[in-house]
Amino acid sequence: MHPNSSPKEAPILTSESTFRFACRDTLPCFTQCCRDVNIYLTPYDVLRLRRSLKIGSGEFLAKYTRHFLARVTHIPVVQFDMDPETLYCKLVTKDGCSVYDNRPWACRMFPLDLASREGEYQMIVGSDRCMGLKESTAMTVQEWLDTQGVAPYVEMERAFHSVLPPSFKPGAPMDAGLGKLLFLAYDLDRFAEMLNDKRFQTFYEVDDELLRQVREDDEALLRLAFRYIRSQMDELYQVI
Repeated sequence: MHPNSSPKEAPILTSESTFRFACRDTLPCFTQCCRDVNIYLTPYDVLRLRRSLKIGSGEFLAKYTRHFLARVTHIPVVQFDMDPETLYCKLVTKDGCSVYDNRPWACRMFPLDLASREGEYQMIVGSDRCMGLKESTAMTVQEWLDTQGVAPYVEMERAFHSVLPPSFKPGAPMDAGLGKLLFLAYDLDRFAEMLNDKRFQTFYEVDDELLRQVREDDEALLRLAFRYIRSQMDELYQVI
């Protein structure tokens, strides 16, 4: 999540750092954190959100996101498409987030964001925009992340990153075809269609039990998509 205005030179925090924050609907800034911001989505975010909305991945991506391949790296970029008139997230109402239990990773972390190094964090807004930072409730960064249910999102994102071959360097150019391959992790319905091909099942050793499992468990489907993407990356990255 990246607001259009953020605190300058925000101090680096660790999991043991303490900060004050509480959000409630009586604060004058309630839901302002959901307006005029860039909220980037992970494959697991998309899975949870479209499951909550009971729609397919393709419909969710078309209706609620902007998605494209980054110009140089061709890494997929998926972010919420804000309402063009109000600049609010399309899933926010006057009463708050309509998909709160399945809100994205970035929203769960607010008012924190990941810093450049693993295990480090920083405030993404200042108290001028977020009145919740003036509340008396104090906690450590880790306590906040635990209460917000961040752990499964972190685990799935690490699994997603593992699909890239060891020789890939972050920020390095990648063939657009490989970027489209990575996008399969976001559009799971398209990957599920591939699984209906008997030749695909045979070649990638998808037996009846695994097929039954992924058809009943979309998180298992996502992990299988990661496995498929990694196998393709290992094969193609060296020859493109």
